[in-house]
This record gives sequence, structure tokens and C-alpha cells, in this order.
Amino acid sequence: EPLTTHGYTNEEERNVTTLVMEHHQRSGIGNAVIMQYMLDWFRLPFSFEMTLWLSQILQGMAMKYAVEHWRRSMPRGMGTLYWQVNDNWPTASWSSLDYHGRWKALHYMAKQFFAPVLVSGVEDLATNTVEVHLTNDQRAFTTGEVAWRLLMPDGETVASGQCTASMAAGSTGRVAMLDLSEYLSTSQAVQQWLLDLCYLVDGESVSTNLVTSCRPKHLALPHPEITLQVEPQDAYHCGVTLTAAHPALWTWLAMEGVALRGSDNYFHLFPHRPMRVTLTASQALSAEEWQTQLQAYSLIDTYQPVRTASQSLHTPLMVQVES
Repeated sequence: EPLTTHGYTNEEERNVTTLVMEHHQRSGIGNAVIMQYMLDWFRLPFSFEMTLWLSQILQGMAMKYAVEHWRRSMPRGMGTLYWQVNDNWPTASWSSLDYHGRWKALHYMAKQFFAPVLVSGVEDLATNTVEVHLTNDQRAFTTGEVAWRLLMPDGETVASGQCTASMAAGSTGRVAMLDLSEYLSTSQAVQQWLLDLCYLVDGESVSTNLVTSCRPKHLALPHPEITLQVEPQDAYHCGVTLTAAHPALWTWLAMEGVALRGSDNYFHLFPHRPMRVTLTASQALSAEEWQTQLQAYSLIDTYQPVRTASQSLHTPLMVQVES
């Protein structure tokens, strides 16, 4: 089963409070803590499956916050490991790889927050300022450009800029201080903005990051209208180019009944910035199956499913096919 829980539950047991689900959670307070933090940061998911996906995003985000902080704390700390990598049975746990070796959201996110050169932001919401930091774990000096864009939840770019940034080997530091207050309305009860950060070396993106002005549950995100350009390569591999009309936070690709591994997943998709990924399937698929069954989801789909006459709850996208 591509959803690990489906391998040890019957359909009527697919709720985090059932006996079998609680048995597969070896921490007595585990599920309650997950749900508490989930509701602190995100809107209530509309289904069991979306609760599973969102709990993975929550786990990845928590690890991201911690690891980025510790990496910025050089030289007090010069390395960080998280608990744990894998599982010895199918269960809810701290792992980033499940029992079957499938990548959870955390494992994809770790590729970003453990990048050898990391750009990150520390926000001060009281003043609408963001410190931009560069952390260099390479054994060589790095120099490049930090590019930033201030966006509204609908994707409108309010301001943008870039600055030269450099960092010695094995060190970290602040490379910019952004004052965003001049671009923002003071009439909003809760400021809603997204700060898209990118560190480029010779014009190539080395590290990206996202800072938000509030917890994701308070962002008024429109449906992103994700479009997929699907290019089957063979029975097990497919190239996909994703575009979106509006920001799609924590975008992931999935297919019912098939386990997929992507060159990337759980990434932020922005307007006018296509994302290209390569997928590997756990079983042989026809070109038609790649083209008709592949689905893309993002944060908004966890709590606001698309419902139209021609779409199911799990079809929030348009697909273009490359022959």
C-alpha cells in the first residue's frame, strides 16, 4: 500500500483515534501532541488522509525551524542530527523514512535545511523586519547574490531586491536586514505576507527559503490552480513541470495506489516560477496512467478541497500531456 496506514488498517479504522491507530503510536501522548501542534499552526484537515499528509508537513517544519536555528548558532554548535531516520515497523513516529523506505515530507525538507550553503530568515513581526542569514558548511569561501521577493498570499509581488552576500568556510552570519514595513498596510489586523529568499552563485540557485508573517492557518491563500505538464519517460519514470497561478505552499505529488519518489517534493510553488521534478514509481505504469492519475496537492488542499461537477475531492489540478 502506498499509504503506510492502509497496510495495517481497514477502511473503517482510518481515524487517528481508533484502537489500531493508537496501537501503532507507541508514544502514549503522541497523537494528542501531533494534533495540538497541528491546530496551533494549521487549519483542521478535512479527511484522514489529509491529516496524515499535514502531520508530515508539521514534522518537517518543526525540524526545519530547529536545524536552521542550530546552524545559525555556529560555532557554538558545529553539527546537527535529528531523531530518527527510519522505522522498524509501520507506525507513526519521528522517522523521516517510513518502514517501507518511503520518504516522508521531512526527508525531502532535510535536503533543503541541510544544504551545504543555507540561506535563512529570522523574522521580527513586531517591526516587520527580517534578518537574512547565510550559513556555509563548505570547506571553501562562498560568494553570490541573495535575491528576495515580498509577496501577498495571492502571489502579487509587492517588492523585490537583491544584494551581494559572501561567507567564509565553516561560518555563518547575517548578510542583510530587510525592513518590510514601508511596503505593508497598517490597517490589517494580522499582517499577511510571504518572503521568498534565494541564494544564487553564478546565477544558479543554491538555496531557497520562505518566511511568513503569520502562522500558515491565518494566511488567506487562494486556490493555486496548479497545472502539470506530464512527460512520461518509461514505465517507472516521469518528468513533470508544475506551474501555479497563486502560491502553492508545501506542494507535493502523489498517485493513488502507487508509491512515488521525487527528485523533490513538499516544495513551495510560486507564480511565474515553474518547478521541474522527476518521479520514480514503485510499479510499472503506462503513459496513460502517468498522464491521468498523477495528482498535485498543496497546503490549501488539506482543508479546502475542490468540488466541481467534474472533479473529485482529490483532483485539484489541470494536466497538460506531452506526447
